[in-house]
Amino acid sequence: MRFKTFLLAALLALGSTPAPALAQAGWYVGLGAGYLKTTDQCPAGAAPGASCEDQDTAWKLFGGYQFNRYLGYELAIAVMGERTAFVAGIGAMSASFRFFEVTLTGTLPLGERLSAYGKAGIYTWDIDYTLPPGFIGSADSNGHDSTFGLGGKYQFTRSFALRLEWQRYNDVGDPAAPGRFNADTFGIGALLSI
Repeated sequence: MRFKTFLLAALLALGSTPAPALAQAGWYVGLGAGYLKTTDQCPAGAAPGASCEDQDTAWKLFGGYQFNRYLGYELAIAVMGERTAFVAGIGAMSASFRFFEVTLTGTLPLGERLSAYGKAGIYTWDIDYTLPPGFIGSADSNGHDSTFGLGGKYQFTRSFALRLEWQRYNDVGDPAAPGRFNADTFGIGALLSI
């Protein structure tokens, strides 16, 4: 809870910085795609020796504001594909999940067009479970935790850039269902300044 309060206070403080001090400031939107890998503690009741590692595609829609060439913030919605776990006495259970995140970003210019960046913040996860045949109804769960990442960006024109990124989402999921896991995404994104 303290981290959320700190993050909100930091965003408000940065947002109140006078416009003349914000060189290279502005809004941007983007779309990303990539590879998702998850590793975790297997759910309660998983077969002994079972592997609960999984992988799938990941899609992200994001937007943010760059206060200056060094600091900004970003909001994103990510769709993380599907994950399967085998639970003893129940069978295969699959889960599709979405993330909603807010992060602060720090950028280090490495030249006129190239820069490295890091991000850290909070996210909420929402999971829809698909139960095996023979079970009636549906299930879902949600929660929140921390996220952080690193990446590089290349500015092709004043309004268009591409970036490569790795991002970690900590402790996703309900340990009693398809397991609690850490999710790593590796992807590419296109940004358009507006």
